[in-house]
Amino acid sequence: MIIAVVFIFSLLIGVPIALVLGLSGIVHMVSMNPEMMTALPQKLFSSANNYSLLAIPLFLLAGELMGLSGDVDRLCNLARVLIGRVKGSLCYATVLLGAMLGASLGSANAEAALLGSVMYPNLVKDGYGETFSAGLIGATAVIGPMIPPGLLFVIYACQAGISVRDLFLCGVSVGIYLAIALFIVIFFFSRKRDWPVGSKPAKGEIWKAFRHAAFSLLSPAVALLCIATGICTATEAAAVLSTLIFLVGMFIYRTITVQNMYKCLLKSAVSAAAVLMIGAMGGVFGYTLAFDQIPTKIANFVIGLSDNKYVILLLINLMLLVVGMLMDATPAVIILVPVLMPIIAQYGFNPVHFGMIVCLNLTVGLLTPPVGTCLYTTASATGIEANKLVKSIWPWCTVCIVVLLFVTYVPQSVLWLPDLLASFA
Repeated sequence: MIIAVVFIFSLLIGVPIALVLGLSGIVHMVSMNPEMMTALPQKLFSSANNYSLLAIPLFLLAGELMGLSGDVDRLCNLARVLIGRVKGSLCYATVLLGAMLGASLGSANAEAALLGSVMYPNLVKDGYGETFSAGLIGATAVIGPMIPPGLLFVIYACQAGISVRDLFLCGVSVGIYLAIALFIVIFFFSRKRDWPVGSKPAKGEIWKAFRHAAFSLLSPAVALLCIATGICTATEAAAVLSTLIFLVGMFIYRTITVQNMYKCLLKSAVSAAAVLMIGAMGGVFGYTLAFDQIPTKIANFVIGLSDNKYVILLLINLMLLVVGMLMDATPAVIILVPVLMPIIAQYGFNPVHFGMIVCLNLTVGLLTPPVGTCLYTTASATGIEANKLVKSIWPWCTVCIVVLLFVTYVPQSVLWLPDLLASFA
């Protein structure tokens, strides 16, 4: 009860989430046994001293380098050309661009901000409507964290002690399902509305767009291929990806210079430090919860509600959706995974499949009020009032939840790719 009060009160008064986790952990330690404080430095260090976590600053650097090298403009042009003469073509191009940017950005908020500045003005100009266009951008941003290399996958894998590689491979399927679901919504809207038809690409324009975007597509593909084939770990692949983007941007596109690298490195370092600080503080909080056997007590309570594993999955989904509405995905994973692991073990759930459920749940939660950060990032980037955007976001949220339920109750829908590659190993 004490830590719950401290945790909620700290959040309400605006304390940064990393400090909320650390403060809650310290209060819990003192309330159980003040001598436990002697273990605090060791737990902080051990929580951050994880080789897999090294992938986070490297992937963040890769994303910053892709923005610096002009990959966004090249991918945007490729998405536009590929759609061609289709009614509502710019909407389809927005979703396609969001899927391609997922490999470089890996963050729903970053993708919402970028698409809001790049695609939203064009969508409104072509007559798709302000609220519809903003809702589409917010929903498309959900795809980003699901496309490998998603940082949320790395954090979950570290917390659950499972393979980052398998989560990345499962994420490919989930990203495709989300894109297809959004395509279906756009198709039905296009049948009822007088939307413009895209211009037919000129002769050779598709090849030209592919040629210009070749390295923008190739670099993430090479990193994923290295992970999938076991040539290197996710952390090593992150280093390969950053190096490739840097060399291509500096010597082929000539958009990366020594002068503009300083801001790029600084921004990556600050972002990585924030994530790793949350991880370290979350490790302390998780340690105190485990010491007090709170995860086991919660697991026993949930298990006592029903002996049907499908009902349990539904209850967990509902809980995660609510948590996603109220909290950012990174701290939510750090807090909840230790609590949920006993339930996974009790019902024999595949931890990789369950990881996809957790990550997709929390990402969809970013799009929903009252505290869905992606929702407000979209509103800020597009200039739409948040209350107007909330009214138009529900069709997009609904289709994302349908994909979530499909992934939840059909495990092979995401496990087929890791299983296929494992059969060749």
